[in-house]
Amino acid sequence: MAARVAAPFARITKVEELENFARVIAGAFSNDALNRFIFLGRESRPDHPKLDDSEGRVQYWLPIVKSRFETGAILIQSSDWAAVALWLPPGIEKPKPAANAPEGSVEYRKKVDELRKKHLGDKPHWNLNLIGRAPDRLDRGAVRGLIEPYLQKAREDNLPAWLEATNSHARDVYTHFGFKVVDDFRIGKGIVNGQGWIEHNGEGVLIYAMIAGL
Repeated sequence: MAARVAAPFARITKVEELENFARVIAGAFSNDALNRFIFLGRESRPDHPKLDDSEGRVQYWLPIVKSRFETGAILIQSSDWAAVALWLPPGIEKPKPAANAPEGSVEYRKKVDELRKKHLGDKPHWNLNLIGRAPDRLDRGAVRGLIEPYLQKAREDNLPAWLEATNSHARDVYTHFGFKVVDDFRIGKGIVNGQGWIEHNGEGVLIYAMIAGL
């Protein structure tokens, strides 16, 4: 598909738009190692039938997206759903994992909370919690349009912005926008390997904690 120039971002304000958001995120994270472990747990193997169930992935993401939407997150999309992002404004936290949440999700939240406390203390900040591009879209500037306006808002308010990069490519993209790696950590150590597949004594999935504006 030919590349197009991304249109300005639009905020998502209607519940009925959340499925579109979940669909883009599901596609963007379909090959993500961390999501693989959280989604499949200790059944994370390359032949798992859920890996081919694209609609199942959408339905997995939908309640996650909806809960954050309902608790004050800012959801945006660019260029007619070429890419989407979810920002948590200062003072807004994503909901705590449910009692039956996957072990990878619980471990991830615990470690992220610890590192944010370590590096930001109680300082208000913006959190780029989710961002993804539809795999079949090449619109130029689609991702930029979802990041730069909120980084500019953070700068105007003299506040930092936080995110976690789940792979080295994402880390490098965020570095381009001014984020710096302040820490790293692993999820699923001893359970999965670096690709998120089940492996005894695996090294776990490497995650980068990044901050802009400090």
